[in-house]
Amino acid sequence: MAVLDVVVIGGGPAGAATAAELARRGRRVRVLEREQFPRFHVGESLLPCSLPFFERLGVVEELDARFVKKYGAEFVTHDGQVERRYSFAEGMVPHPASAWHAERSELDDVLLRAAERAGAEIDQGSDVRAVETSAAGARLRVRKNGAERELAARFVVDASGQGALLGRLRNIRKMDPVLKNAAVFAHFEGAFRHEGERGGDVTIVVDPAGWWWMIPLAKGRSSVGFVGPKRAFVEHKADAAGFAARIAKTPLLRERLADARRVAPVRSISDFSYSCRPVSGDGYLLVGDAAAFLDPVFSTGIHLGLMHGFSGAEAIDRALSKGDVRRARFRGYERFVESTLASYRAMVRGFYTPELVELLFSPSDSLDLRRAITTLLAGAGTDQLAIAWRVRVFRALARANKHVPLVPRLPGYREERA
Repeated sequence: MAVLDVVVIGGGPAGAATAAELARRGRRVRVLEREQFPRFHVGESLLPCSLPFFERLGVVEELDARFVKKYGAEFVTHDGQVERRYSFAEGMVPHPASAWHAERSELDDVLLRAAERAGAEIDQGSDVRAVETSAAGARLRVRKNGAERELAARFVVDASGQGALLGRLRNIRKMDPVLKNAAVFAHFEGAFRHEGERGGDVTIVVDPAGWWWMIPLAKGRSSVGFVGPKRAFVEHKADAAGFAARIAKTPLLRERLADARRVAPVRSISDFSYSCRPVSGDGYLLVGDAAAFLDPVFSTGIHLGLMHGFSGAEAIDRALSKGDVRRARFRGYERFVESTLASYRAMVRGFYTPELVELLFSPSDSLDLRRAITTLLAGAGTDQLAIAWRVRVFRALARANKHVPLVPRLPGYREERA
């Protein structure tokens, strides 16, 4: 049996980035993807600071040709009375000023083909049933077209997404005790869009029961979804009827979807925030959503997956060159993953408190706090002290705002979130 250098389980953005970088470095890599691309996946909004990763994958021109440009994010109350826009061009440190909104069925296919061009072997329709890893190598049992086979590799990367294959097999996946939320979503045609550059803004609608996203896609489509705690789905179920009723009782959504029609099934996901620890071991590591998934309010999923995929590939390449794939070789990768996740996890948890949301609607220019938050929303600054301490100040002000009104209150919002 021929031994591969690396097997990557999963062909999504994190898996494609990891495989492409390892293949570019001369490693024999095979991606095992359970599904056949293209396939539906939620999570369409990208961050400006992912641009360098897309450049390394050689796909920027294709993304420009296919997808809607995104220059900022707007936060709006559910009744449309209060709004605040963050323009990525107004960040505190140099970073790209735009990103894209991309239908994942197309984006993931683009990235997987980029990995193949880089030299990775792509094996779709292959379901990994068992994985054994050690410092001496790995063996996998794979089912395809009803038949099973074994593969041998020096190293395994779990990029299986929210399936979190190794996290489940090793019982290291822990659900977030705070972010016990669910989401319901669908695609529409003919939804309202702003004119000009703002037409590509992602809209976050703050609702007393949770929050909404509105993401403008190509060909006149928009992705619309609601996220909230489980109690928010008692009155309105996570089905087509419940979704329609929820839209009807939300003034801003009702207005912006007045001339729209739903063109895709209503789908739902529950209990989707979790993390796996440790994110590496003898002969393997986890990247992207296989390592952790944060609530999607700040659209960090793909960005973190690409970031960790490239970083993980570099660590794997060094370990293979030394002939040592023990977990000790990946301590730096573990620290990097946890530090980048921690910055966003704190902000995401804060978003479910009225005091932080009120600050997002009324950010201070003092100490450059507004520009620091803009930088964070663009996907930069988690590793820069100038941004990190300002974000900590912002969160400290939010805690103070809970008790002393530092900024205008959002009517009715605190009562519902209590």
